Amino acid sequence: MRCTRRLTCLAVLAALPLWAAAQAEPPAPPSLPIQVNVVNPEDLLDTNKTVVIPTVYLSLLVDGRVAATKQSGLFSGGNNSAKAAASYQVEGLDKAFAQQLAQAAYDDAVARLRAAGYTVLTWADIKDREMVRSLARDTSTGPMGLPTFSEGGNNYVIATPSDEQFFKKGLGGGWFAEFQQGGKNRFTDATLIIPTYTIHAPQAWTGTSAGYKTISAEANVAEGMNLWVANAHWMGQPKSRMMRGIPGVATKQQVINVTDKAGTVTKVADTTPQAANVVSGLLGALTGTGSISASSGLYKLAIDREAYTQGVMNGVRAFNAELAKAAADAKP
Repeated sequence: MRCTRRLTCLAVLAALPLWAAAQAEPPAPPSLPIQVNVVNPEDLLDTNKTVVIPTVYLSLLVDGRVAATKQSGLFSGGNNSAKAAASYQVEGLDKAFAQQLAQAAYDDAVARLRAAGYTVLTWADIKDREMVRSLARDTSTGPMGLPTFSEGGNNYVIATPSDEQFFKKGLGGGWFAEFQQGGKNRFTDATLIIPTYTIHAPQAWTGTSAGYKTISAEANVAEGMNLWVANAHWMGQPKSRMMRGIPGVATKQQVINVTDKAGTVTKVADTTPQAANVVSGLLGALTGTGSISASSGLYKLAIDREAYTQGVMNGVRAFNAELAKAAADAKP
C-alpha cells in the first residue's frame, strides 16, 4: 500500500480490523418473538457438529378464499342465515423474485447456524457429488413457472433458491424422500436439515355475531402478512430410540404477524348476489322458513416488493434464530 501522507495510511490501516470484524459479525437477533417445539436436537451433533442444507422451500400465497356462515339461534326467530365470503389475488409476484426470497432465506439459515458453531455444507459444497446429481427434481410448473399446491381454500407457489434445488417430494418421506434410503440419511458426513416457510399475504379472516333477532357474518382482507407455519426438520445418523415426534424445530402457533403492510389491497369487485338475496327475503317472508343474506367481494393485493421482502425476512429471520438457538443449546 502506497500512501502520500503518513496520517492517511495509518487511518486506513486502523480501519481494516474494524471492517473485518464487521464482516465476521453474526446476524443480528430479530425482534419478532416466535415459539417453537424442538425435538431431538442431539441429532445435530452426530457428525461433529456438521450439517448440510441442500435447499429451502418457501411457499407464497397467490390467491384464495375465506367464508363464514351464521345460522339464527333458538331465540332469534325464524331460520335465517348470514353468509360472507372474500376472494383475493396477489399481483406482483414472479419466479425470479420468489427465488431471490428463497435464496435470502437460505443464506440467513446458513449464516445463523455457522454463528452457532456449526460447519454448514451448502449447495455449493455438495452439488457436484454423484449422489446429489442423481436425485430426482420436481419439474412441474404452474402459471408462474413454479410448482404449486393448494390447501384450505388457498393456492400457493413453492420457491427454492434455484431450479436445481427443487427436489422431488415423496409420499413417505416428504421433502426428505430423495435424501434417504431405507429410512437412513444418505449424507454420512452431516446431519441433513431442510427448512420450510409458508407466507400468507394478504391477511384474510372472517367473523360472525348474533344478537336478539339479529345475525351477521363478515369477511375481511388486509394488506399485512403472516408467517403461517415454518419448520426445519433434520435427519441425523442411524440410531435406535423411541420416537417422540419428527426431529427438528417447528413453530407452535399459526398466523404470526410479520408486517402490517406488504402492499396495497383494493376491492376490485362486489360479487354479492343481490338478486338472490331479494328472492330469499321474499320467500322467507311468505313461507316463514327464513332467509339467506349473503355478501361477497373480490380483492387484489398489489405487493410493494420492498415491504413484501421485509415482511418475509422478518418471519424467516425470527424462525432461523430459533433454529440456531436449538442448535447452540444441543447436548449429547
